[in-house]
Amino acid sequence: MRNIRIVLVRPIYGGNLGAICRAMKNMGLADLWLVRPEPDLNFEEAQKYAVHAADDILANRHQVDTVAEAIGDCAVVAATTGLKGLYRSHTKSPREVAPRLLESAQQHQVAFMFGPEDHGLSNEEMKLATHIVTIPSTNAYSSLNLAQAVMVCCYELWLATEQYQPPREFHPEAPVVMRERFFELWQHMLLEIKFCDEKKLEHMMMGFRRIFGRSYLSEADINILMGLARQAMWCAEQMKKEKPQMDADKR
Repeated sequence: MRNIRIVLVRPIYGGNLGAICRAMKNMGLADLWLVRPEPDLNFEEAQKYAVHAADDILANRHQVDTVAEAIGDCAVVAATTGLKGLYRSHTKSPREVAPRLLESAQQHQVAFMFGPEDHGLSNEEMKLATHIVTIPSTNAYSSLNLAQAVMVCCYELWLATEQYQPPREFHPEAPVVMRERFFELWQHMLLEIKFCDEKKLEHMMMGFRRIFGRSYLSEADINILMGLARQAMWCAEQMKKEKPQMDADKR
């Protein structure tokens, strides 16, 4: 990821620039290049939106006058577009192109290039790229905000590194013997709270087995559900004890 740079061509808005810095930091990228940014671009606003990425990514940005300067040493360049046309018909999605960029980044500098907010990259700028990328979206409105587009591409790069490991369930999955104790307790509970009668009990329990069978039930989950059943039965017992007194009070 150290060899992958984000290149913004003629960016206009400081808010977008700051949000892009933050997105880069979120996804492990740090090399930001600006090509001829708008003279009125608000860098104070960019600092505000960059938050914790202001002192490193935004502060250490490179600023050049031409696209050639920004990508001249890159072996692979992916240029983004939301437009259609003869020279933009063979596009790939960020997910498709991310492995290619990462492969080249093992030994070379590579770049993800984005055009200005108002009309994107020109054909002259696009022709310097090795790959053209379009972020899939609905036909109703295919133009993405610049910062959002950069975030999508950075996210796909990060996923493609396969460094992300989803959290695993801490508690072991409940074994059959424990689940059966749970179902037996729930049978008693359903009768005790009069959720159903004995005639419908087996049918009702098959429904609960299907419900709980769809998910990962840990030993901790089973203990919570069994505790719920015990408490429900205790409450039902208390109500039985209080009912005669309540009836007497009514009389």
